[in-house]
Amino acid sequence: MLLGGACQGLMVSIDGILADHLSLLEVCFFVHAIGAVLLLLHIFIRGGGKIRLGGAPLYVYFVGIMGVALVTSSSFCANRVGAALTMAVSVFGQMAASALVDHYGMFGVPVVRWSWRRLPPYLLILAGLGLMLW
Repeated sequence: MLLGGACQGLMVSIDGILADHLSLLEVCFFVHAIGAVLLLLHIFIRGGGKIRLGGAPLYVYFVGIMGVALVTSSSFCANRVGAALTMAVSVFGQMAASALVDHYGMFGVPVVRWSWRRLPPYLLILAGLGLMLW
């Protein structure tokens, strides 16, 4: 996850630069098209060329919409407020959404109830955001 987070931080910066030359949706297309080509190559080289769709609930296939929203919004924000602030706001959003998913056991994940003991990390992130904006 540390490597994934580092890649996301770098990607936001690079996407922002690309957004100076292309529209936000074109940036998103390039990000996803390159990823799709690499994944298809991997599937055909390592996986025998079979892609199986099915068995999962239909709503999980809409995760691509969330990927488009993530790349588009981060590309837009990185050029306006910088990569670090973009990522800090993103982390807070991820924490808040994940807390809701955990608390209610949405999508079949194990229930992990939110408690007031979990408030300090949220306040710390908000304080950091405040310092970055100040």
